Amino acid sequence: LAKNPRVFELLTGSIAPSIFGHRTIKKALLLSLLGGTQTQRENHRIRGDINVLMIGDPGLAKSQFLKYIQTVAQRSVYTTGKGASAVGLTASVRKDPATGEWALEGGAMVLADTGVCLIDEFDKMNDQDRTSIHEAMEQQSISVSKAGIVANLQARCSVIAAANPTHGKYDSQLSFMDNVGLSEPIISRFDILCILKDEVDFAEDSRMASFIVRSHKKSTPESLLREKAKEEPKPEGPAPEGQVSQKFLKKYIAYARKTCRPELGDDVKSRLTQFYSRLRAVSASISGLNIVVRHFESLIRFAQASAKLHLRNRVNDHDVDIAIETLLESFIQTQKPISQKDLRIKFSEELKKNRDTLPLIANILNELVKENIIIQRTLKDPDEKIVVRIPLKKFQMRVSEAGLRDIREFLASPVFHANYILKDDLIIKEF
Repeated sequence: LAKNPRVFELLTGSIAPSIFGHRTIKKALLLSLLGGTQTQRENHRIRGDINVLMIGDPGLAKSQFLKYIQTVAQRSVYTTGKGASAVGLTASVRKDPATGEWALEGGAMVLADTGVCLIDEFDKMNDQDRTSIHEAMEQQSISVSKAGIVANLQARCSVIAAANPTHGKYDSQLSFMDNVGLSEPIISRFDILCILKDEVDFAEDSRMASFIVRSHKKSTPESLLREKAKEEPKPEGPAPEGQVSQKFLKKYIAYARKTCRPELGDDVKSRLTQFYSRLRAVSASISGLNIVVRHFESLIRFAQASAKLHLRNRVNDHDVDIAIETLLESFIQTQKPISQKDLRIKFSEELKKNRDTLPLIANILNELVKENIIIQRTLKDPDEKIVVRIPLKKFQMRVSEAGLRDIREFLASPVFHANYILKDDLIIKEF
């Protein structure tokens, strides 16, 4: 599987298969599960764990993603921002009511040592955690000095957190920091920021509704029995529809984490340095998330995680492409819509280099479908059935304009056949 040139896209599609879309978040979660390489210096340790923050509108499966990671990660602790107990996220000293002695208790991040700490409602953490989480997320240790107890607890874990916007719904007209009720020092400790927006899109909403209906149909007792009757023993590995089984995915991630410790070669160091310098200069000229030294370390971790995914012990150019694209997507999402467009043009080469083109081609077709629907709605009766017909030549022309490859692979993909019909050089979809 590691030799497959599309292994990154294959495993990304296998993350949370019961959740529709959100490919950017699935990529972030996959990289976080793999992690980078931890390095130990004389005086301090540099973490290899990748922290992810999902922030956005309610009802977009943030908590579902956290619950899913709980089932895939070998070691994980799930909690909420308020904490499952008075201990909270980090650590606490409390008086034992029975003996009257002071006792030290570790919180969720201490219990998740060498694993993943999953935090829901991250924006609602208590004041004690708000002050001590800075050390816990970067140095991966928690220092306690209270009631005669002086201790240093290990918290070597990835943090995957979900938070809601300050105003209940993410407002694109406001800056990222105005939408998030968190301080800049905490935000900078997250390697990847994923923003979820609940936007109305007729074509996308129809596909999501169809996906949910299919999922419910497959989950009925009768369907499960039929599937079980048809099931035949088969070797573990990629499924025909472009996914791997969850059991195999869990094993693959565990194997990659255990056996690979990727290192940076001199050939890729200059590329990472040049890109970081360029991105930092751009971030200084616009009002948005500031790029700091921590983000350069994040770049290195992304590249190492990609190398682990391919079961390599050395980072190559392909891994650097994935790292650059991941950081760029995270940075661009935090900007206002006007700045986002400019940044995508400015960094178009970096964004195209490693992009899986099938989702991009699918998006181009979605745009054509939306245009067709808008035209038909203005001409037809509201209750009349809409049948979209897109000429194949027009679709090919749009794809070529975007600088992408031929559409034949997309037309043969399961994604196309699940949503469209190809007949007489026309792409047809009924609503």
